[in-house]
Amino acid sequence: MADIFISYARDDDVPPPDRPDRKGFVTFLDESVQYEFRDLGPDRPKIWRDIKRISDGDQFTPEIETALKDASFLVVVLSPNWMASKWCNRELESFVKYHGPDGIGERIIVVGKRYIDPNRRPPPLQGQTGFEFYARNRDPDDITGDTEFFDRGEPCDARYWQKLRALTAHLLKRKPLLPPPPVYPPSGRTIYVAKPASDMRAGYDRIVSELVGRGHTVVPPPLEDIPLKSAVGVIDTALSSAEISIHLLGEKSGDAPEDQLPMVKLQLARAAARMAREASGKFHRLVWAPGLWSVQPDAGQPAQETLRHPVDVLARFDRQMPTDKVEGDSLSKFVDFINQHLVATAPARLPSGLPAGKSGEISLYLYHSPEDSDYALNLAQALQQRKLEALLPVFDGPDADIKSFNGKQLAQCDAVVLCWASASEVWVRAQASGLRNWQELGRKQQFSYRAVLAAPPPGNRKKAGKLLFPRSDIDLWIDLSDKNVPSADLLDMLVPAAHAAAP
Repeated sequence: MADIFISYARDDDVPPPDRPDRKGFVTFLDESVQYEFRDLGPDRPKIWRDIKRISDGDQFTPEIETALKDASFLVVVLSPNWMASKWCNRELESFVKYHGPDGIGERIIVVGKRYIDPNRRPPPLQGQTGFEFYARNRDPDDITGDTEFFDRGEPCDARYWQKLRALTAHLLKRKPLLPPPPVYPPSGRTIYVAKPASDMRAGYDRIVSELVGRGHTVVPPPLEDIPLKSAVGVIDTALSSAEISIHLLGEKSGDAPEDQLPMVKLQLARAAARMAREASGKFHRLVWAPGLWSVQPDAGQPAQETLRHPVDVLARFDRQMPTDKVEGDSLSKFVDFINQHLVATAPARLPSGLPAGKSGEISLYLYHSPEDSDYALNLAQALQQRKLEALLPVFDGPDADIKSFNGKQLAQCDAVVLCWASASEVWVRAQASGLRNWQELGRKQQFSYRAVLAAPPPGNRKKAGKLLFPRSDIDLWIDLSDKNVPSADLLDMLVPAAHAAAP
């Protein structure tokens, strides 16, 4: 789900041909706004824009329809290209349709890339000055035209940044109209985030905010300093409760306890010592050593950027371990990497008891492709004999409505079973992968379990099914591929989660 939908013409986001390494106007604007949002942590507004090129023969995709329906605000990057695009106008029409004409002006923000006569604009965009990233040239004899603040892949006028800050402030003022951010329950997972030197403090605060916002426990306590006199004991105790450690490496090493390494190096060394003590190899370090480093040469002088190789940076602080994950990209991308890594390494769960607050029945979503409908209906009947009611997907109706309905089932059910009969392997593996991050599905808590049930026809790939699905995707594998009829007695693996028994 996104809070802000950016509507733009593809021709307004093309980098200059002589500098393909630079970014287009829209990409640069999008990333700049998100950078300004960075200090908000996980509570920041979410931005969505279509990055797939739509040709005249392509369909107005269900993904776009869903994003427009879910978004609270529409940012229109207005230009002659936008005016000429039927897809851009379709996005505006759909947004108004989904959110109604009343008060729609509060939900549409105009970003002017080039001047458009207000009388030529579509009615929902009239009456808005918006945020103009150009200055009008009103001299009829001057052939140079308007002054654009962004040219050839980069801002070329200081007014660009003034407009950007004004746009960001405007979006944040509208933030109370946004839906409240998700409140994640405690995840039961503990992450060690190493205390940084002063030059990495901002990154530390951002990472801690993100982890705590997602329900994880961070050690050592973020608001407490590690006492220098007992640093080793405090660090080792905190590391013993964590599943991974995260280390941020700038240029400084931090304060040094008496007769010990400086704090940044000490924490790396103690984490490596824990890794050496454990045979399982599960505990490991994530290291962020940003490759682009800003240096302030002298007081009053502009900052200069230097390139660093992340592995070389780590070598200055500690020896690289075989299981280390070393990243050097931007902070936002490192935060995304952490979240994805935690999802991929989430411990598998087994069916047990009803979810908290439930009694009696559990809602089980029996997810399947259209060609497997007959088998899925037989499976639903067999589950009923075990007092387990199954919710089924829909396939008839507009694409956007189908996706919305089925998405709500995934967001609200207690458990999900993927039925794999005649469907392709790529279909079932794609759906299983989509269950990996339960928060992104709009859920308030984890699934009680996620299962794949292999049904006829049999095959070698189904027999090896456990090898096809990582533990981060599913919790249960049930192979009934050689059973033509899914009888109730074969489904007992699903029954404990429903607190049910045969009648």
